[in-house]
Amino acid sequence: MINKKNTGSYYTPKILADFLSKHVVQKYIKGKEISILEPSCGDGEFVSSIFNYLDLNKFSHVSLDLFDINKGELDKAETLIPFSNKIDKTINHQDYLKYYLNNNNEYSLIIGNPPYVKRSNLHNEQLKSCDEVHDKFKKSINLINSKNKVNNLWIAFLEAAIMKLNQNGILCFVIPSEILQVNYAKELRALIIEEFDRVEVFAFNELIFDGIQQDVVALIGIKGVENRNEHGFSFYQVQELTDLKEPKFTEKHNNINRKNLDKWTNYILSDQELNFVDSLKNMYKQIKSYTDKAQVGIVTAANDYFILNDKELEENQLSRFSSIIKPILPKGGLVPNVANFCDLDFKRLKSNNKKVNFLLFPNLPKSKLNKKLNNYLLKGELEKEDGTGALHKRYKMTLRENWYHVPTTWVSEGLFIKRSHKYPKIFVNESNILATDSFYRVNMKAGFDIKNLVFSFYNSLTFVLSELEGRFYGGGVLELTPNELKELSIPYKNDITEKQFKKLDKMLRENKDIRDILSYTNSILIPNLDSKKLEKIRIKLVNRRLKKTIKKKKINIDRYDFEEIQLKKRNLSVIND
Repeated sequence: MINKKNTGSYYTPKILADFLSKHVVQKYIKGKEISILEPSCGDGEFVSSIFNYLDLNKFSHVSLDLFDINKGELDKAETLIPFSNKIDKTINHQDYLKYYLNNNNEYSLIIGNPPYVKRSNLHNEQLKSCDEVHDKFKKSINLINSKNKVNNLWIAFLEAAIMKLNQNGILCFVIPSEILQVNYAKELRALIIEEFDRVEVFAFNELIFDGIQQDVVALIGIKGVENRNEHGFSFYQVQELTDLKEPKFTEKHNNINRKNLDKWTNYILSDQELNFVDSLKNMYKQIKSYTDKAQVGIVTAANDYFILNDKELEENQLSRFSSIIKPILPKGGLVPNVANFCDLDFKRLKSNNKKVNFLLFPNLPKSKLNKKLNNYLLKGELEKEDGTGALHKRYKMTLRENWYHVPTTWVSEGLFIKRSHKYPKIFVNESNILATDSFYRVNMKAGFDIKNLVFSFYNSLTFVLSELEGRFYGGGVLELTPNELKELSIPYKNDITEKQFKKLDKMLRENKDIRDILSYTNSILIPNLDSKKLEKIRIKLVNRRLKKTIKKKKINIDRYDFEEIQLKKRNLSVIND
C-alpha cells in the first residue's frame, strides 16, 4: 500500500479489494448491463479486482467511470482495464466531488476507498465542495436534520455515492471505523439502514493500512433486494486479512431497530447480551444525576508555550512570578493509576521535571505587565522560520481580549481522563490542580461526594457502558465525550467508607489487574447482579477495541472461565451467535 498523506489516500490491500470485488460481483450484480463508478481510484486495485471477477461474456455493456486527482496513478489504473468493445470507459483527472455537483449520472455499482482527510486539513475548494455536497444531501434526504458540517472528506464521498446509486444500486466502500460509533455519524447510520435493503459491515481485528493507526471497515449497501428474507443488517469480524483469501462465513441478520446503545460497534454482542445490558442500565441513574458539572478542561491553544517544566521557567526568567504559575496536568499519560491524585503525586511530577507549570497571565494589557513577562510574550508573538510561532494570530487567541490570557481556568473536584487504553479512568482531584482539555472537570451536586462517585464508577456495568457509548480509534484508544460520560448509568453508593476508598486507590497504584479491582468494587456496588456475565461482555468489547483475537472456543482468564463465542481461525465469522 502506498500512503499519500497529503491527499488522504491509503491504498487498499489487494486481498481486501479481491474479496470485496468477488463478493459483490458473484452475489449481488444482476442483469446484462452494469455502470461502475470508482470516485477515487488511486493506482487501480479495485479496477483490477473487479475485472478479475466480472465475466464480460455475461454482459452486453459495461460503463466505467474512474476519477482521481493524481494523474500518474490514474494512468496506472487505466492500464488495468481489459480491452473490450463492451466496455465504455471514462477516465477523469479531477476531483470527483466537483464533478458530482455538476452531473446527473447514476450507477449500479459504486466501489472504492475514498480519501480520509479531516476538515481542518482541507483547502478552501475542498471545503466548499464538501459543504455543497452535504447541503444537497440534506435536501434530498429527510433523515438528515442536524446542522453539523462534514468533518472528514470521506463522509462527503459517501453521501455523494448514496445519491448517485440507481434504484437497484450497490455501494461498496472501505471507510474509517468511526462510521460505526461517532455521534456525528448517527444520522448517516440511520440513513444507510433506511436507504438499503441489505447492509453488510466487515470489521477487522488488525490494522490493514501499513504505518498508520487508521481502523477501517468495509461497508456494503444493496438496494433492490427482492427476497425479503435477505433484508437486514449483517456484521462480520475478520480475524486476519489473510482469512479473506478463502472466506466461508455464515450470514445472520440482526435486529437493526434498537433505540438504545445504537452504535454499530454494538453488533459485536448478541441480542441477548444487549438486552441484558439494557435491562441493567435502566436500574440506575446517570452520572449527570449526581454531578453539577462535567466539562472539558482548559484549552490553552498552545500547550508548549503556556505549560513549562521548572527548567524552562528558569531559562525564561519566570520562576519568581509565583502568582501566575499554577499547577496543571497537561495530559492523561502523566497521571499514575490512582483513585485520588494528591499533593505528593504532583510533587513527584515536578521532581521528574515534567511540564506541569501553567502560566496564567492576567487579563491586562501588556503595558501593565512586568518587563520579563513582556519578554516572554514577545517570544510567543515572533514568527519562526518554519512558519510556527505568531501565537497572537491563531484563531482561538484572536477571540480573547488579550491573547495570552487563557479563560475558564477553574479547579474541579474530580478529573476524568478523556482518552484511555485498557479502561476509563476518573480520580479525585485532592491536589486542587488545573487540567487541560485532555481531561473533563467534574464537580458534584449538593449532597453528593466526589469520592463516592469515583469509587462507584469502578464497576463492570459502567465499564461496559463506557465501551458501548464511547468510540475507539486506531491503536485501541477509547474516548468519551462529556455528554457521553454524563449519560453513563452508575450504581452510585453514597456511603463508601474511607477504608474502601483507600483500598481502591491502593489497588490502582499497585497496578492490580483490572479484573481483580472490579471483583472488589462489584462486590460492594452491584452484589446482586451477574458480574461474571458483565465481565464476559466487557472483555469481549475490550478485546474488540484492542484488536485481541480469541483463537479458541474456551479461554481461561486468570481465575475466570468464560465460554467465548467461536471465532474461526481461518474464516470470517458472524459476531452474533
